[in-house]
Amino acid sequence: MENKTSTYLFSNTADFPLRVILKEDQNPTELHTHECVELVCIYDGEGIHLTEYGNTPLRSGDIFVIPRGFAHGYAVEKKLSLFNLLFIPERLPMPQLDLCQLTGFQQLFMPRQDKRFYPFFHIGPEALASVVQSFRELLSESETIAPACRTFRLGLLMVLLCKLTRLYSVSGKQDEHLREGINKILEYLNVHFREPIKVDALSKISHMSRSNFLRLFKQTTGVSPLQYVLHLRINYACRELQETRRGITEIAFDSGFGDSNYFSRTFRKFIGMTPRAYRCRNSLYTIRKRTSGDKN
Repeated sequence: MENKTSTYLFSNTADFPLRVILKEDQNPTELHTHECVELVCIYDGEGIHLTEYGNTPLRSGDIFVIPRGFAHGYAVEKKLSLFNLLFIPERLPMPQLDLCQLTGFQQLFMPRQDKRFYPFFHIGPEALASVVQSFRELLSESETIAPACRTFRLGLLMVLLCKLTRLYSVSGKQDEHLREGINKILEYLNVHFREPIKVDALSKISHMSRSNFLRLFKQTTGVSPLQYVLHLRINYACRELQETRRGITEIAFDSGFGDSNYFSRTFRKFIGMTPRAYRCRNSLYTIRKRTSGDKN
């Protein structure tokens, strides 16, 4: 069976791709994919999450993140109620604060090398009530057109992501000293990712041996240091492709890639399309032309 791809999710908000959906009675769905990240919160009922690699039982309190392009669906045993939060991180003005350096955030939202798995965890009733409240506030604000509504939505999104990051981090705490060493590296890479990066230099900054550093970095982020750098470079390139009219080769070199062909191959591996195709679909100049006559 061929997977269906949802392309309509941000038809009226292409320049601010953030959407919250409340499904009080989730219907069974076939395998399908999205061109965005999908955060799901099960707050009532039971069901089964279907993927190409296996099925996972669902119950109230389950939280999981579906990466873009990951085929999934639902089977419903009892009434299944859930919140869906769909967004494209690199196209939102998400502030570069300490949230992106936290262990839980990296494990939840960084792309994983093993495509069979996705972040999944369970929270108790008290934590679930707090998370559901944040979802409802974001949903309510998303249905208004009050002044500065996008700023308000972004703020509510960051509060929700902070809550989930902290909850996800609780079960995977590391030694405080070692965690500080990894956070120091994340801070360094977030600033210097366009420069040449060597693992030996990073291990010295972290004050760990090379093997210990590599093990803890992957345990924290889910990827190797070089994969993490590639992710930062691709995100930077996405913003440049969306917001500027600079040449693709120029963007490749400015993003930290020494070869434009390697950049194109890596970009396609991460995003699922070529840089040129991504620009045609997501450039703010193209979006404004397509939506200039849309009164919604």
